[in-house]
Amino acid sequence: MLTVRSSGQNQFYPIVSLFSNTASTSVLIIIIAVAIWQYFQRIANAIWVIFVHFGSMMLTLLINWISQELHFNGYPALVLINEHILATVIIILIVLTIILPTLVDQEIQLLTILLAFLWLGMVITAQLYGGRSSFTGILASLLVALVWWEIMRIIYFIRNF
Repeated sequence: MLTVRSSGQNQFYPIVSLFSNTASTSVLIIIIAVAIWQYFQRIANAIWVIFVHFGSMMLTLLINWISQELHFNGYPALVLINEHILATVIIILIVLTIILPTLVDQEIQLLTILLAFLWLGMVITAQLYGGRSSFTGILASLLVALVWWEIMRIIYFIRNF
Protein backbone atom coordinates (compact mmCIF):
# COMPACT_ATOMS: atom_id res chain seq x y z
CA MET A 1 0.00 0.00 0.00
CA LEU A 2 1.36 3.40 -1.00
CA THR A 3 1.31 6.07 1.69
CA VAL A 4 2.46 9.68 1.83
CA ARG A 5 2.99 9.83 5.59
CA SER A 6 6.56 10.12 6.74
CA SER A 7 7.83 8.63 9.98
CA GLY A 8 8.19 12.12 11.49
CA GLN A 9 4.50 12.84 11.04
CA ASN A 10 3.49 9.56 12.64
CA GLN A 11 5.28 10.29 15.92
CA PHE A 12 3.12 13.24 16.98
CA TYR A 13 -0.39 11.79 16.86
CA PRO A 14 0.26 8.67 18.96
CA ILE A 15 1.62 10.94 21.71
CA VAL A 16 -1.53 13.09 21.57
CA SER A 17 -3.67 9.94 21.65
CA LEU A 18 -1.71 8.63 24.63
CA PHE A 19 -2.36 11.78 26.66
CA SER A 20 -6.03 11.89 25.68
CA ASN A 21 -6.93 8.27 26.40
CA THR A 22 -9.22 7.20 29.22
CA ALA A 23 -6.47 6.33 31.70
CA SER A 24 -4.55 9.59 31.21
CA THR A 25 -7.66 11.74 31.44
CA SER A 26 -8.81 9.85 34.53
CA VAL A 27 -5.51 10.55 36.27
CA LEU A 28 -5.75 14.20 35.22
CA ILE A 29 -9.32 14.44 36.55
CA ILE A 30 -8.24 13.01 39.90
CA ILE A 31 -5.41 15.58 40.05
CA ILE A 32 -7.87 18.37 39.19
CA ALA A 33 -10.33 17.10 41.82
CA VAL A 34 -7.63 17.04 44.50
CA ALA A 35 -6.58 20.56 43.50
CA ILE A 36 -10.21 21.74 43.70
CA TRP A 37 -10.55 20.09 47.10
CA GLN A 38 -7.38 21.73 48.40
CA TYR A 39 -8.01 25.15 46.84
CA PHE A 40 -11.73 25.55 47.55
CA GLN A 41 -11.83 23.33 50.67
CA ARG A 42 -15.00 21.67 49.37
CA ILE A 43 -14.92 17.96 48.89
CA ALA A 44 -18.37 17.97 47.27
CA ASN A 45 -17.00 19.88 44.27
CA ALA A 46 -14.14 17.43 43.91
CA ILE A 47 -16.48 14.45 44.07
CA TRP A 48 -18.79 16.11 41.53
CA VAL A 49 -15.87 16.59 39.10
CA ILE A 50 -14.90 12.94 39.47
CA PHE A 51 -18.51 11.84 38.99
CA VAL A 52 -18.89 13.98 35.85
CA HIS A 53 -15.82 12.42 34.27
CA PHE A 54 -16.40 8.81 35.21
CA GLY A 55 -20.12 9.12 34.51
CA SER A 56 -19.32 10.34 31.01
CA MET A 57 -16.97 7.40 30.49
CA MET A 58 -19.68 4.96 31.60
CA LEU A 59 -22.19 6.69 29.33
CA THR A 60 -19.75 6.36 26.43
CA LEU A 61 -19.25 2.66 27.07
CA LEU A 62 -23.01 2.12 27.30
CA ILE A 63 -23.77 4.03 24.09
CA ASN A 64 -20.99 2.24 22.19
CA TRP A 65 -22.14 -1.15 23.46
CA ILE A 66 -25.76 -0.47 22.49
CA SER A 67 -24.78 0.86 19.07
CA GLN A 68 -22.62 -2.20 18.35
CA GLU A 69 -25.34 -4.57 19.53
CA LEU A 70 -27.95 -2.87 17.36
CA HIS A 71 -25.49 -2.18 14.51
CA PHE A 72 -26.22 1.55 14.33
CA ASN A 73 -22.68 2.07 13.16
CA GLY A 74 -21.98 0.70 9.69
CA TYR A 75 -18.29 0.28 10.41
CA PRO A 76 -17.56 -2.31 13.09
CA ALA A 77 -14.00 -1.03 13.59
CA LEU A 78 -15.18 2.47 14.49
CA VAL A 79 -17.06 3.34 17.64
CA LEU A 80 -20.02 5.68 17.70
CA ILE A 81 -18.74 7.82 20.59
CA ASN A 82 -15.00 8.47 20.79
CA GLU A 83 -13.81 8.30 24.41
CA HIS A 84 -10.75 10.46 23.70
CA ILE A 85 -12.84 13.33 22.39
CA LEU A 86 -15.49 13.04 25.10
CA ALA A 87 -12.98 12.95 27.96
CA THR A 88 -11.03 15.87 26.50
CA VAL A 89 -14.18 17.99 26.14
CA ILE A 90 -15.24 17.20 29.72
CA ILE A 91 -11.80 18.19 31.06
CA ILE A 92 -11.82 21.39 29.02
CA LEU A 93 -15.29 22.30 30.28
CA ILE A 94 -14.24 21.64 33.88
CA VAL A 95 -11.15 23.81 33.47
CA LEU A 96 -13.05 26.61 31.72
CA THR A 97 -15.93 26.76 34.19
CA ILE A 98 -14.32 25.94 37.53
CA ILE A 99 -10.64 26.82 37.32
CA LEU A 100 -10.65 29.67 34.79
CA PRO A 101 -12.75 32.10 36.90
CA THR A 102 -10.22 31.78 39.73
CA LEU A 103 -7.40 33.08 37.53
CA VAL A 104 -6.99 36.80 38.09
CA ASP A 105 -4.83 37.74 35.12
CA GLN A 106 -6.84 38.09 31.89
CA GLU A 107 -3.84 37.17 29.75
CA ILE A 108 -3.55 33.87 31.60
CA GLN A 109 -7.29 33.29 31.12
CA LEU A 110 -6.97 33.93 27.38
CA LEU A 111 -3.93 31.68 27.14
CA THR A 112 -5.80 28.93 29.00
CA ILE A 113 -8.75 29.19 26.61
CA LEU A 114 -6.50 29.13 23.54
CA LEU A 115 -4.50 26.16 24.82
CA ALA A 116 -7.70 24.29 25.64
CA PHE A 117 -9.07 24.68 22.13
CA LEU A 118 -5.67 23.95 20.58
CA TRP A 119 -5.50 20.72 22.59
CA LEU A 120 -9.03 19.77 21.53
CA GLY A 121 -8.11 20.43 17.90
CA MET A 122 -5.01 18.24 18.21
CA VAL A 123 -7.00 15.40 19.80
CA ILE A 124 -9.66 15.59 17.08
CA THR A 125 -6.98 15.64 14.38
CA ALA A 126 -5.17 12.70 15.98
CA GLN A 127 -8.36 10.64 16.08
CA LEU A 128 -9.23 11.45 12.46
CA TYR A 129 -5.65 11.06 11.23
CA GLY A 130 -5.19 7.77 13.05
CA GLY A 131 -8.40 6.40 11.58
CA ARG A 132 -9.87 5.66 15.02
CA SER A 133 -13.00 7.71 14.49
CA SER A 134 -15.11 9.14 11.71
CA PHE A 135 -16.16 12.76 11.43
CA THR A 136 -19.70 11.87 12.50
CA GLY A 137 -18.29 9.95 15.47
CA ILE A 138 -16.40 13.04 16.53
CA LEU A 139 -19.50 15.21 16.18
CA ALA A 140 -21.47 12.65 18.19
CA SER A 141 -18.77 12.68 20.87
CA LEU A 142 -18.85 16.47 21.08
CA LEU A 143 -22.64 16.52 21.32
CA VAL A 144 -22.80 13.78 23.96
CA ALA A 145 -20.13 15.59 26.00
CA LEU A 146 -22.03 18.88 25.83
CA VAL A 147 -25.38 17.29 26.70
CA TRP A 148 -23.82 15.34 29.60
CA TRP A 149 -22.12 18.51 30.83
CA GLU A 150 -25.36 20.48 30.80
CA ILE A 151 -27.21 17.72 32.66
CA MET A 152 -24.47 17.62 35.29
CA ARG A 153 -24.48 21.42 35.60
CA ILE A 154 -28.23 21.36 36.23
CA ILE A 155 -27.72 18.74 38.95
CA TYR A 156 -24.87 20.82 40.36
CA PHE A 157 -27.00 23.95 40.65
CA ILE A 158 -30.06 22.11 41.95
CA ARG A 159 -28.02 20.44 44.68
CA ASN A 160 -26.07 23.67 45.50
CA PHE A 161 -22.73 21.94 45.97
